[in-house]
Amino acid sequence: MRPRLAPPALVLALLLAGCGGETKQVALPPPASPTPSPVAPLTVKEAKGRYLAAVAAYDIARDELAEAQKAGRPWRTVRERAGAVVDANLACAGELRAVRWPAAVQAPMAALLTEHEVALRQWRLAAGAAGAAELRRATRTATAHDGVRQAARVRAALGLPPLRAT
Repeated sequence: MRPRLAPPALVLALLLAGCGGETKQVALPPPASPTPSPVAPLTVKEAKGRYLAAVAAYDIARDELAEAQKAGRPWRTVRERAGAVVDANLACAGELRAVRWPAAVQAPMAALLTEHEVALRQWRLAAGAAGAAELRRATRTATAHDGVRQAARVRAALGLPPLRAT
């Protein structure tokens, strides 16, 4: 049995494909830069200021929502304030996560961020509430996860004075 030869059209196509005449240059990716060394944790002094700055807008947004509720504002107005709390919660948690905290602050900060997540789910429900009763339920549940105990532990680890009860 004799080996079979490829059809002439196939041979011609292969020759033409391999002899394009032009050589394309392919850009190689730049060499990988060395992995940056991990950022050192903040000093306690730096961490105090960073923490206070990070939580300020969230605290203000929650206070404004509580004032709107206390003043008997229409539920749609309170719902708008709940939306502002959602935005402030997201920004605050993002800033807190972006920091490498001193060792003594890491565990209470992790607990505080967990409470932020639980509260955030409820703040989102409040911001999307279809009625006053639904809004009240969601804000009550969110407020129950305000993180006051966890924040008190963070503040103690940072050497900040405790918050005064309001």
